[in-house]
Amino acid sequence: MSEKTPVIPNQWVQAPASDEIDLRELVLVLWRQKLLILSVTLLFAIAGIGYAMTARQVWTSQAIISKPSISQVAALQLAVNQIQEIFTENAKVNPQISIDINDSANANKYNSNGAISSEYVFSSLEQRAIYQSFISAFNSMDNKRAFLMQEEIYAAELERIKMSNNHSESAPISSLADAISAKYNDNTSQDITLSYSAETPDIALQRLVKYIAFVQQKQLKIKSAELLSIWENKIKTLTTKYEGMKADTLLKRQEELQRVRYSLRISKAAGVDAPLERMDSQEIFNIQLGSKGLAEKLNILEQITDPVLLNPDLGKIRLQLSSLKSLNLQDVKFNSFNMINSPEKPFTRDKPKRPLIVVLATLLGGMLGVAIVLVRHAFRRPEEA
Repeated sequence: MSEKTPVIPNQWVQAPASDEIDLRELVLVLWRQKLLILSVTLLFAIAGIGYAMTARQVWTSQAIISKPSISQVAALQLAVNQIQEIFTENAKVNPQISIDINDSANANKYNSNGAISSEYVFSSLEQRAIYQSFISAFNSMDNKRAFLMQEEIYAAELERIKMSNNHSESAPISSLADAISAKYNDNTSQDITLSYSAETPDIALQRLVKYIAFVQQKQLKIKSAELLSIWENKIKTLTTKYEGMKADTLLKRQEELQRVRYSLRISKAAGVDAPLERMDSQEIFNIQLGSKGLAEKLNILEQITDPVLLNPDLGKIRLQLSSLKSLNLQDVKFNSFNMINSPEKPFTRDKPKRPLIVVLATLLGGMLGVAIVLVRHAFRRPEEA
């Protein structure tokens, strides 16, 4: 009796596993679920459009400047030249204590007489120094903060983000200050691009113009104060020297009067009335003039009240003081820069890039829709296959 092999139903037979991906099947799955994919894509596209339209805009107004021309700093340079000329004359009259000018630390600071060089004193008022000072002031955080406070921009920003005074103020100040910048156009050019970013083109232009004027006004005050400080210090220095030389001259006059009195007494005792032809003039009490000459000399010395007659250098210093005091340095105006391109209203926004945002959102939605369909297909139940 032969044994019969049991028949196994087809649904119980396990199909051989295959690692190959059936592209045709995937395409069909995606096609069947096209409404889901389109729905997710459309949802993300709408969200992208909504964000692009409501996101805070950033517009940047720019201006290009360069080093100021000679005419733009003419008034300041004239004042500097006038004081420098007096410096030079004073250096000739009053050489300073010798300084080792070969020392690298003093090489640019002192001249050959050992006096402080006028070029060093006025180095901060040169064209290039004024230009660099303006750039530094434009990028200064203190100036940015002062401008934001003065124009109430910071207060408006605090209200916009509903931030109380108890919170840190550094975050909004930093973000607002980052909107202001001055940068070189390239490594070889001295031209600078000034920029200000704001939420609208008109506001960006308006604030850039105001901030440039704000910094320029500060530079006028700072440089004018530097010039006045140099001028006042020079007047004080010359006044001190004048008073010192005057006191020394008057003291020497008193000593000379005493010597002449003694010489007159000696000449009378010696019976010398007329000047002597041969006499050692190096004697402390010189009687070479004779009693009559010494008496007249004593009379003249007693009548002299102006020490300038005894020391001509006093007259030169007094003239320099008079020249310095006559200078009018109160209204010295200058420009810290030369405007190449004036501030303009921007025609394109920096942020947000609306087309790019919409395209990226649409692509993201499409990829997410495809991923959802493929994941659902991969984890479907066997009876759905």
